[in-house]
Amino acid sequence: MTNDKIPMAAQTAEQYRQFLQDTSWYKHAGHDNSGEIAYLALGLAGETGEFVDQVKKVVRESGFDNYSEFRRIMEMDGVKEKLVEELGDVLWYMTRIMDVLHVDIHELMIRNTHKLYARLKEKPEFEDLEWPFTDPFISYAAVTEVIEGNVHIDEEV
Repeated sequence: MTNDKIPMAAQTAEQYRQFLQDTSWYKHAGHDNSGEIAYLALGLAGETGEFVDQVKKVVRESGFDNYSEFRRIMEMDGVKEKLVEELGDVLWYMTRIMDVLHVDIHELMIRNTHKLYARLKEKPEFEDLEWPFTDPFISYAAVTEVIEGNVHIDEEV
């Protein structure tokens, strides 16, 4: 795997979600029920375990406290590619779960950022931490209002 990045566009996440929705073929696909959620949650756990197993194999060689050796092993033929492949499988399950739960990836990222920011800004070492989004529609105050009011971020605040 080279260091070249695949070009991305803003709509890529939505197109990926739609592709997965259109091509999911497992038994409960499209049912939006507990069976589908259970299948996807179990799949997510399994694929996360496969990712962790690949990391374990690298750490077994590098040790826990030798990051330069970890990076060296990661650059060996096929190691990083295998991790990225397993991470892609994790993403598949996460995306399907978000779709079934009707959760938009962008909203999830903003809500998660809000949770982490609220937690971190109370710590002295993060007292100068700035809210990472510059769009006034997703200011910290606006997102807090949405979360506390339990409305979707794409609705008018």
